[in-house]
Amino acid sequence: MDMKVLRDARGSQFDIKLVSDLNWTQLEDLLPAGSHVFLADSSSLSATEPCIVDYTQLNYTECSHAVLVVGGETEGLSRSARQLCASDHWNTHRVHIPMSRGVDSLNSAVSASVILYEIYRQMMTSVTCDTQQS
Repeated sequence: MDMKVLRDARGSQFDIKLVSDLNWTQLEDLLPAGSHVFLADSSSLSATEPCIVDYTQLNYTECSHAVLVVGGETEGLSRSARQLCASDHWNTHRVHIPMSRGVDSLNSAVSASVILYEIYRQMMTSVTCDTQQS
């Protein structure tokens, strides 16, 4: 992701930590046990992976620590990334964005933006509700 875009948009995004140059085996050291890992791609489902859920059907406010991994438009997630699904170390969820008939996929950056906005929307709605109840 272009850091200039984030710098120019400062104040309009929520706090998000970006980690680059990371290999999949390093995740276990970085993420606390019980973290929620959301895998988004357009590849087919294997028997060892959890079912794919519409990105709006999950309650992201229950996640104390969340990671979003978005696959590429053509190849989807790598084999190493998909192996996250088999790990008992994290709460792994496969998410998708429902598409109109005839549309194959969205650009990865657009897909990430849509899902991140839903996470943001739910968190802001939760904060608003918590404030009103106090």
